[in-house]
Amino acid sequence: MSSLPPTPAFAPPADWLELLPACVVVIVDGHFRWANAAALQLMEADDAADFVGRAVADLVHPLDLHRVDARIRRAVEHAGTNPTTEFRVYTCRGHERVLAMTSRPIEFDGRAAVLAAFLDMTQRAAMEERLQETDRNFRRIMDTMQDVFYRTDAHGITRYVCPAVQNVLGYRADEIVGLPAAAFYPDLSERDRLVDAIRRDGFVHDFPGRMRRKDGVIIDISISTHALVDERGEFAGVEGIWRDISQRKSMERELERLASHDDLTGLPNRRCTLQALDQAIERRGGRRDTAPLCVLMLDLDHFKRVNDEHGHLVGDLALQHVAAIMQRWSRDGDVLGRLGGEEFLLIVDAADLDATLEVAERIREAVQGIPPPSRPELRLTVSIGVAQWCEADADASRLLDRVDRAMYAAKNSGRNRVCTSNNELSNRSNALPG
Repeated sequence: MSSLPPTPAFAPPADWLELLPACVVVIVDGHFRWANAAALQLMEADDAADFVGRAVADLVHPLDLHRVDARIRRAVEHAGTNPTTEFRVYTCRGHERVLAMTSRPIEFDGRAAVLAAFLDMTQRAAMEERLQETDRNFRRIMDTMQDVFYRTDAHGITRYVCPAVQNVLGYRADEIVGLPAAAFYPDLSERDRLVDAIRRDGFVHDFPGRMRRKDGVIIDISISTHALVDERGEFAGVEGIWRDISQRKSMERELERLASHDDLTGLPNRRCTLQALDQAIERRGGRRDTAPLCVLMLDLDHFKRVNDEHGHLVGDLALQHVAAIMQRWSRDGDVLGRLGGEEFLLIVDAADLDATLEVAERIREAVQGIPPPSRPELRLTVSIGVAQWCEADADASRLLDRVDRAMYAAKNSGRNRVCTSNNELSNRSNALPG
């Protein structure tokens, strides 16, 4: 099989240089000796005389001149093509440009010369400078943020997190990048709810969550983030900010506690206790076949005498002591609250009257037998009324009225007693002198 004949060499005429869109110049002894139309236009020369004949040193930026001179000498001395280099020049009108130039040696009018071709890189350089400035501004913001900016990919892998994460979670940013964001959630279901909300709505604002710090402490966070999409509109991850709101949450919980609990004893207050009773009755819906429900109303005996003889500080101590005994001898799941003054209510759920009387007697005996450790001479007793919910109790007021009358029956029968709502005294009650 014969090979094709070689293609004859083709040497374009010099006129073609004028048609090139790239800029071409000839340099002889450090001066521009020829330039094509593209070069004259780029250098803002009104005609060739404005540019041709000028020294390279006049138009190249002083800080870049040494590199340009070195390239010219290298082209002449080594007779090779120089790799591309970028440098700054001034046009004939004094405007600054950034050029990318390559060059090689030639002979021009019988003298050693350099043929240089270059492209205008000014816009690209300006764009790069803007990008670098944007990047510097971004990093400056990220470095000073108190909140944590983050970005994950479509698989939930952390691709960026700002340095503030170390102040919040205790991890350096480089310890987190590359790990699943879910790895820092103590409850994965919380992370799943966040992702579901973002996929559904495209964003979340002040979404509540929790994270585990490096030292194991769980903190409360608030997340504001949005979904990222790729060029095909597919989900590509999330980007946003989360902040540590543990202090705020702690304050909210404390305010909630103060609104629903008694300051002195720490027990639920009257509003919260009666609300729990309403809910217990509503759950039964007036049906006979539901679990039994009983309530105890407990009132310290002769509490005014305690305040008058020992002072209100000792009276407060007595209330705290009795509240602690009631909590200790009540059952898990029962609700004990302070109605006001020396009066307490215990909601005994899923227990019949006999079982509730057992609880009442244990509390009565403990109050009588265990004086406050700091005031052993202080003898306390309590009168207790007990009532069981029935179908006739349409709401809590009817049941409360019956248990209140039972408590006063215990008072009127000599105090330090347990009495049911039908005024029958417990066989285990021991009366003390009034």
